[in-house]
Amino acid sequence: MAACAAALTGPPPAGAATAPAADTRLAPGTAQAPDTAQAPNTAQAPNTRPNILILLMDDARTGMTWVMPKATAWMTDGGTYFPSAVVTTPSCCPSRSSILSGRYAHNTRVTQQSGIGNYDHAKTLQHDLKAAGYRTAAVGKIFNDWNIRTRPPYFDNFALGAGYNDAQFIVDGRDTRAPYGTTFIGEQVNRYLDAYEKTDATPWFIYAGFTAPHAPFTPEPKYATIAYPWSGNPAVAETDRSDKPAYVRNFNQTLQQGAATREAMLRTLRSVDDTVDAIHRHLDALGESNTLVFLLSDNGKFFSEHKLLEKFMPYLQAEQVPFYMRWPGHLPAARDDRLAANIDLTPTALAAAGLTPSYSYDGRNLLAAGGRDRLLFEYWRDPANGAGIPSWAATHVAGRYQYTEIYRDDGTVLDREYYNLATDPWQLTNLFRDGNPGNDPAIAPLAAALATQRTCTGRACP
Repeated sequence: MAACAAALTGPPPAGAATAPAADTRLAPGTAQAPDTAQAPNTAQAPNTRPNILILLMDDARTGMTWVMPKATAWMTDGGTYFPSAVVTTPSCCPSRSSILSGRYAHNTRVTQQSGIGNYDHAKTLQHDLKAAGYRTAAVGKIFNDWNIRTRPPYFDNFALGAGYNDAQFIVDGRDTRAPYGTTFIGEQVNRYLDAYEKTDATPWFIYAGFTAPHAPFTPEPKYATIAYPWSGNPAVAETDRSDKPAYVRNFNQTLQQGAATREAMLRTLRSVDDTVDAIHRHLDALGESNTLVFLLSDNGKFFSEHKLLEKFMPYLQAEQVPFYMRWPGHLPAARDDRLAANIDLTPTALAAAGLTPSYSYDGRNLLAAGGRDRLLFEYWRDPANGAGIPSWAATHVAGRYQYTEIYRDDGTVLDREYYNLATDPWQLTNLFRDGNPGNDPAIAPLAAALATQRTCTGRACP
């Protein structure tokens, strides 16, 4: 497996955070940016705009950040945690492209790990921030198949690379070896902070992508022997998979394999905790209090749920990710139960900067009131992820149900799944194959809604 897969709106759930900012999504076809960079509307004075920092983990699923107490304490002190956050494509490069653009993969056209050549870099967060006068830097892992010797468009500085021990990085054109990649990424973030401090009135945007906790899960020696035992969950204990599509039944990972993967990943996250803490302390030392910080992951990962041990599939452990947002004085709740997604990061960051985007995005501004009750999950067959995983798409309605279609290579429907998430949150019983046709939902309206979602743009997207 390679390294890094119609909206109903209403009031936010009880306890959800709200703020007076408006949702700045554009209607399809409105104020579209040409490929040659159109500047966003800049209503807010540059010296009042927040700095923006993205800290992106690789493969960390919801429920893993308890081994990062320093980072999570900082993020929730003046910040918000979104326990219901998900990614819309559980695959590294498509998800990262969505994070930095606010667009579904069917609109970015980055549908595979090697698809970054399809990306319109002028329809991104970094484009609009740079056009508004931000200093910009990219650190660590950014996109699969990106030549790390090449500066990504609309980033002033770059220190790109991935890995753990003795990892190769290219720092503003210079070849460098990092003793330990996670620590090195933090050092480069802090180095850019020092450089940008010299023009302190100019806001900055830094993206930092960690390899951790992705395979090969190499920990620092001081964390290499910590034990994190685990006895699984109901989806790991599932024995009857006759209701699952045929490709799922080809996997046979054990609880022991899942527990070993989990333990190895948690060990690497201890170093992410140290690095985020070092960045936090450096920001404090520089007095950069007006900084919007995101801490999240590009996708989740299975620990042998349904006997699976990767991501890329329409079961929630692959889509659910940690998602924290910190901006002291601007976020009224420490917990926000709304259904948030990776496509929401860019709209939120642009709204915080007071910028009207130069292109139409699909996500939502999390600083605004209101919420969604559903999202589209989508995935395209990708040889880099294993040829045996087919294309699929799903309507996920939070706390209610998930309807999935599995596709042949010609686009026709091969199989379907429907899970009642209210009574079956672990997706153990596909109602289409439980032997009781009396509880099968009507396929036609589900299929029609999913077809609409798969081609949505802008405000038409869930």
